[in-house]
Amino acid sequence: MAREELDLSKRLEGFFSAAADLWAAPQHSSSLTLDADRLALIFAGWREPMAASRAAAFTNPWETAGLGSDEVRISSVLASLWDERKYGDEARAFLARFLSSGECVSDDALSLIGNYRVQTEHCLNGAIKDRVDITVETKSAIIGIEVKIYASERDEQLPDYVSAIARRAELMRRKHAKVVFLSPYASRNLNHTVPHISWRKLAECAALADATTRSGRLIQQFGEFCRDLGR
Repeated sequence: MAREELDLSKRLEGFFSAAADLWAAPQHSSSLTLDADRLALIFAGWREPMAASRAAAFTNPWETAGLGSDEVRISSVLASLWDERKYGDEARAFLARFLSSGECVSDDALSLIGNYRVQTEHCLNGAIKDRVDITVETKSAIIGIEVKIYASERDEQLPDYVSAIARRAELMRRKHAKVVFLSPYASRNLNHTVPHISWRKLAECAALADATTRSGRLIQQFGEFCRDLGR
């Protein structure tokens, strides 16, 4: 239900509730006969459907989609919300905010003005062991995002990805190569320089989307859904 319709329904409900006493009072100014009790029952019957409509209007679609804590499905949705071909300017802005929060070089975010590509379950350089949850390839950079919710990382996983992304960047002639660790908690492996971004931080990036647009609202709702993932 549109917000305008919800506002109207609230005003109508308030009006008829306040006017209940008037309906019960004798009416001398009109020849029409009004069965106030029956009308009150009609509006009382509307109350529950109207409440259900309001609740449905504010239901988070990512909650009802049943994503749960499935890393593969959540990664797929996130990659989609970063894809400007699907969600336009809001997708690009969301991704740029994420990269900036991960201390990626500023050129990574700026390069999103041009074309970029987002992929999931990307086997870098044709090697299955180097399969990264999400990769972003811009005109000047290749960024890998490793996604964790409850699962723990394998030994040397992030350092291995750093090497794989660097090789990919070299092959693709990109001057920047980055890996970002998206997880509720920082990596247990201290033998790397991979920036960590929490789901709560990602939610903050999503919250800055323009809620007056359909894309922005879906991004905001995704942020609300994933704020406490893994906690």
